[in-house]
Amino acid sequence: MILDIELKKANGLILSEVSEYNPSQDAKDVTQMVMENFTVANTIRQKPYREFNDKTLVERQDIDQKEFNSWQESDSEDPDDAWHSNAVRPTVRNKVISIAAHVTQSMIFPKIFAQNENDEEDKDAAEVMRDLMEWRSNEAGYEKTFLYAVIAALVNPATIIHTEFTEVMRTIKEKSETGKITKKEVVDELFSGFQDNIVPVDELYIGDIYQSDIQKQPFLIWRRTLDYMTANSKYKNKENWKHVKPGIQAIFDEDSDGFYEEQDDDLSGRLVEETIYYNRTLDLQLVFVNGILLDDPDEPNPRQDKAYPFVIGGYELIDEGKFFYYKSLAFKLFPDAITISTLYRMTIDGSLMQLMPAMAVFGEEEVDNGVMMPGAVTSFKNKDSRMESIAPPNNLAAGMNALQMLEESVNYSSQSPRQSGQGMAGSTTAFEVAQLEKNAETMLGLFGKMIGFMVKDLGKLFTSDILQYMTVGEVSELTTSNDALKFRSFLLPEKNINGQSVTKRIDFDMNLPDEPITAEEEMAKSFAVLKEEGGDIKNDQQIAKVNPALFRRWKYMCIISPDTITPPSDNIQKALAMEAYDRAMNNPYANIENLYKDLLLGSYEATRDDVDKYTKQEQPQVQEGNQPNTPVQPKSPVGAVANAERMAI
Repeated sequence: MILDIELKKANGLILSEVSEYNPSQDAKDVTQMVMENFTVANTIRQKPYREFNDKTLVERQDIDQKEFNSWQESDSEDPDDAWHSNAVRPTVRNKVISIAAHVTQSMIFPKIFAQNENDEEDKDAAEVMRDLMEWRSNEAGYEKTFLYAVIAALVNPATIIHTEFTEVMRTIKEKSETGKITKKEVVDELFSGFQDNIVPVDELYIGDIYQSDIQKQPFLIWRRTLDYMTANSKYKNKENWKHVKPGIQAIFDEDSDGFYEEQDDDLSGRLVEETIYYNRTLDLQLVFVNGILLDDPDEPNPRQDKAYPFVIGGYELIDEGKFFYYKSLAFKLFPDAITISTLYRMTIDGSLMQLMPAMAVFGEEEVDNGVMMPGAVTSFKNKDSRMESIAPPNNLAAGMNALQMLEESVNYSSQSPRQSGQGMAGSTTAFEVAQLEKNAETMLGLFGKMIGFMVKDLGKLFTSDILQYMTVGEVSELTTSNDALKFRSFLLPEKNINGQSVTKRIDFDMNLPDEPITAEEEMAKSFAVLKEEGGDIKNDQQIAKVNPALFRRWKYMCIISPDTITPPSDNIQKALAMEAYDRAMNNPYANIENLYKDLLLGSYEATRDDVDKYTKQEQPQVQEGNQPNTPVQPKSPVGAVANAERMAI
């Protein structure tokens, strides 16, 4: 499958060893088709594009990753140049980490809406789907995947996530009390279940670079290397796995209609190349390992929705949405970052020249570097001999001013220092804070929308996976009746329901009605569930009973809320709360007590958890003779409202 591995030929004869792998003609035909598609995809991958500043995809990725990792050139081997600084200012890395921390402070998660067959909203079904998606995401490590995806979008031409459901078996050993060792097959929990992976952009080959929708690509090829033992755990049950050898590629020759073996030095004798081919039009998903087809030549996409199991996102669009890849933050900041590092090195070199200037000797004396050592005493035989500095005049202030100007340009293009966590001197009003953050919020808002589109597409795949794999029971006996189906229960601990932390359990039950029921029947079902919970409304567990057949018939829609993508920072929330408090204090319709507790004390972490501790209690009334009760004038706004309300009553 690898194009740069060619058969050894001489005088038209193939010298490579013939492979024992000799599949059917259908397998040869589909292998030839995949090789032709791979040639097209590899040409796209190797072509320079104006969108990448006349770089190829791999070259663009390599440059941007070097900037993110603050790659530093090796010291010069020329003694005359070795003293020059090769320091690199970590401008790109600092901005990437700062923006990633800001965007991921609240994990973006799709909201789910359900619609029944009568085109009516079903809030109960939507709540169950949201809970199942939360369970599925926890199992697959969505939080880590989301973080890695955001960083990849900031650094690379795209961030690509692959999602799938797999079941992998592994052989384990057990030792009995008598010392006998036996083997058995068990499910490998590490590689089984829902799996989400970040796919490097240079591993996914595409069929059309000017088709931005990944689901509309004519074909996709995911090519990567794996350790032989890892691949063995995945594919050992495949019939053709026996032909796979680590480090050896099986290359198909169309002229001789046969397969030949060739050593691949890149596989180091211990790796294998896994190539998965996806074709939407032909409904194919084929797995090749070292060029050997492990599946049936007509193997369909296992997903019920027949979608590609990939989503793609990025930092900024390059054009109006035609180009498949994106402009990363590292790519955007690259020109300024290079200039900043150059000026930084020049400033360091200039400082060194000022601190230890180059010297010239006038006269017949021979002077080496030893005369410049602290405490060294050197006598000249010739009274006319002298040393003078020959360092050129420099202006370090100009270099520092240029650095500051460039760093302000970087801040304008990415994120302000305030949102990076850098404090600013003096107090600021809400308006000033909003102005300081306005540019960064605009940039983050755009990036948030890009990530939101990706999460929305990912939510669609998650929803389809849940309906396909989590709502299906297993037959416990040799019968197809619903009573014999065993469904798995799904537990979600520490769910906040009506202010109480409970464990929520979702049970699928085929015996539940799948048609509308009366209010009396629904009440009876509710009491049955209540009895199952223990009959105590204070029980710390909540059970949701769901008919899987009915649940699968509903339509589900994923929506991303903009406020969850770029939430206001703590600084601006606090400033706006203070401004609202000041303006509402003199309003006759304002509830001063709630304003005082929620906006003033609630804005500070030290006081928000126990506002009553800092609230002055109402003063007792004082009676004088036969005069009616007269409330004592309070000394705090809270007391004033309390007394005013009592007098009105």
